Amino acid sequence: MNPHSRVSDQRLIAELAESLPVPAERDLPAGRQETLKEHLMTELRQADHSEVHRERAGGRRRLVALTATGAAAVVAAAGLTLTALSGRHGPGGDLPAGNTAAARLLDKIAAVAASQPRLTVRDDQYMYIASEDRWSSTYVSGGGQRTVVGPLHKREIWLSVSNLCKPGLLIDPSPGPATKLNGGVGSSCPNRGGWGDPTYRFLQSLPTDPRTLLNMIYAATKGAGQSPDQEAFTTIGDMLREAVAPPDISAALYRAAALIPGVRVVPYVTDILGRSGIGVQFARKVIQSPAPGVPYRETYDPNGPIWIFHPRSLLWMGENDGSLHGKAMGEVVLKRAIVDHLGQLPSGG
Repeated sequence: MNPHSRVSDQRLIAELAESLPVPAERDLPAGRQETLKEHLMTELRQADHSEVHRERAGGRRRLVALTATGAAAVVAAAGLTLTALSGRHGPGGDLPAGNTAAARLLDKIAAVAASQPRLTVRDDQYMYIASEDRWSSTYVSGGGQRTVVGPLHKREIWLSVSNLCKPGLLIDPSPGPATKLNGGVGSSCPNRGGWGDPTYRFLQSLPTDPRTLLNMIYAATKGAGQSPDQEAFTTIGDMLREAVAPPDISAALYRAAALIPGVRVVPYVTDILGRSGIGVQFARKVIQSPAPGVPYRETYDPNGPIWIFHPRSLLWMGENDGSLHGKAMGEVVLKRAIVDHLGQLPSGG
């Protein structure tokens, strides 16, 4: 792909921004409001009452939990954003008009991904990913909840390209002590991973047709997350973030993401290092009331994670997951490579 000039970059971003639809907001019938509120409170009553925190020790998901008491207090005090608890879309749905800008951008990103060099990978090798991270940890107890933003730090991980039963290695923060990862404990071996913890060989086995691939993701994640569409977007992000994928599979994952209703372009976004990029985000539907006594409306939550791409090369830069206490949270990718041994750094790494 030929390099873009700064002028053409700005023109592309402006064109994409202008094509973004303004989501319609509509009031909900009173009966629907009460049903959603009761559904939410049922979910909250089933929540775990123990202290929980968000962590990244070899896992890929960032988890936050609220106790029933703490979450109910949040809902009562603010008024009130209720997440829509079921997805309206499913596999095989038509691409909505709102996805046009995202589809165009993701197709360009996919073309760049497909043009990357193909690797010759042996089963005894390891995926190496170095990143710069900053996440928050939320602690919940009977006395309330407390959220702390961790420091910006480097993270390095080594994972088998073919078998998660082979120990991996994590240095988090780096430099620092190394932790052995035994990802295969409790599973049948050999284990080439899955949607949430893919090896190179698992990714290599996936279909390159975007619709077929997305249907597989919907089926594999059925019943998980807040909606089928949001969980599909999250799953694709997990596979793109902390793995090394063959170029044609990376391209297929981007094109599959373009088929998910609710995916949109964020024309201007910065990563946790302050670098500018262009973003792609799943904007989930929420049920919202701006103030007590004001009718609930269906609108979109703009606060989900944003995939960030370089505005000229269109290569993956990282992910922005919002800010807290004035500090941006997320991850930027510093280096991806295939290496021969645990702890080995790639040439130039």
